[in-house]
Amino acid sequence: MIATKVNTLFFIALMLYSSIAFSQKAASKLMPKDSTLLYINGEGTFLRLGKQDGVVFNFVTTTQTGYQFNQLDSTNGKTNTNKLSLNLVRMAFTASGLKNKVSMGIVTDFTGTSGILEGWVGISVLNNHGKLTLGQKQTNTNNRLAMADEKYAQTMAQSIAGKSTDGIVYGGLMQNFVGSTREGGLFFETNFSVNKCKVYPSVSITTGKGQNFFATQSGPGFKYGGRIDVLPMGDFIKNGAFIAHDIYREPKPKLAIGVAASYNVKANSPIGSDNGTIVSLYNDSKVQDWANYRKLVADVIFKYYGFSFVSEYVSASISGKNLFTNASATSKLTVANASSIYNLGSAVNCQTSYSLKNGWTFDGRFTHITPETYLPTSLVHNQTWYTLGVNKYLSGNAVKLGLNANYIEDNNSTLYKKSLTANLAAQLIF
Repeated sequence: MIATKVNTLFFIALMLYSSIAFSQKAASKLMPKDSTLLYINGEGTFLRLGKQDGVVFNFVTTTQTGYQFNQLDSTNGKTNTNKLSLNLVRMAFTASGLKNKVSMGIVTDFTGTSGILEGWVGISVLNNHGKLTLGQKQTNTNNRLAMADEKYAQTMAQSIAGKSTDGIVYGGLMQNFVGSTREGGLFFETNFSVNKCKVYPSVSITTGKGQNFFATQSGPGFKYGGRIDVLPMGDFIKNGAFIAHDIYREPKPKLAIGVAASYNVKANSPIGSDNGTIVSLYNDSKVQDWANYRKLVADVIFKYYGFSFVSEYVSASISGKNLFTNASATSKLTVANASSIYNLGSAVNCQTSYSLKNGWTFDGRFTHITPETYLPTSLVHNQTWYTLGVNKYLSGNAVKLGLNANYIEDNNSTLYKKSLTANLAAQLIF
C-alpha cells in the first residue's frame, strides 16, 4: 500500500515536470532562437532550449568492459578463474527548468539487477540553497565513495551496478556494510557558508529496502538518516569531494569532513538494503518481526594539485527486544546468532592516489573489516584488503584505461582464504 502511494506520487511529480518542460519548450519557439547543443568530454551532451533560463537536458552514456583474473587459495587448494564481461552499460538523462527550480533524472542500467537504476524528481527551495527530491537515487547515509558515480571509481572492475556486494570496484567496506548504493524515498539537502567554510547538511526518509523503490515493498518500517559535510577550505572543483582521484588537480588545498547516521526500523535484509530476505525472526507473539539496523559513518577527503587521500569508517549494529530465531519463540536472538542474520561490525578504508597532468594516476587502497562476533557463522568475516592500481585518462576524462591488482585475506575463525584478483578495463563516456 505504501509503495503504491509512493509510486503514484512519483508519477504525478514526473508528469508535472514534463508538462512544465513542454510549456517552456513551446514558449521558447516564440522567443528569439538561442538554443544550444554542446558536447563536453566526460560529461555528455547538453541541450538548452530557449532563453538563458530555459530547459536544459543532459545525456550521458557510459560503457566499460574488462577482463578479470582471479586466484583463490584456501584449505581446499588453489583455483583459477578468468572472465571477460561488460562492467557498466548505462544511460543517464537529467533535465532542469524554471531557472533550475525543477529537475529530474533517470539512469538506466543494462548490467545490473534492475533496468532503472535511478528515477527522481527534485524541487529547489530556500532560494536554490536547498533541494527536495522524491524517488530513487544515491543515498546520503553511506560512506563518501558510495555516494560517487561509479564511472569515476578509482578501481575499475566487474560488478553489479548499484550493488556493492559484488565486485572489487567497491572494496571490502562497501561489500560488507553498504549493499545497494541507491535507495528510494524523500531526500532534503541544503547548504550555507561560514566565511570560507561551506556546510552541506542533508536528511532522508527512505523505504529501508535499498534499490527497490519501484518494486512491491515487504515488511513495515522506514529508514531515517542524515549527513553533514563540512568543507573548511571551500568547495572542490565540480563534484570533486565525491571522486577518489584528483582528476581536476585542485590548485588550492581542499578538505571535506563528513559524518552520517541511519536508523532502519525493522530491517528485513542483512544490511538493511534489500527487500524481504530475512524470514527467520519472530517476536514473543510468534509473529514474524525484525531488528532495527543502525549505521554510523565518518569520512574525510583531502586533495591538492593531483594528490588525493580518502579515509572512511563504518560501524553497524542492531537493536530490538524480545526477538527469536524460531516460530515457536523459544530460541532468543543473541549477540552471537544475530551476526549470522545481520552484517554487524566495523570497517576502515584508506586510499590514496596521485594524478599527473598527462592523465596518468597511481593508486593504493587498504581496508580492514572487523566482525562484531568472530564466529564461523558470522556474515561479516575478519578481512584485510590491499589494492594497487594505475589508470590513464584521455580526451578530457571521456576515455579511461585501468589496471588494478587486489589481494584479500579472509578469515571466519575456521577457514582462512587468500585471493588475488587482477582487472584490466576500458571505459568510454559520451
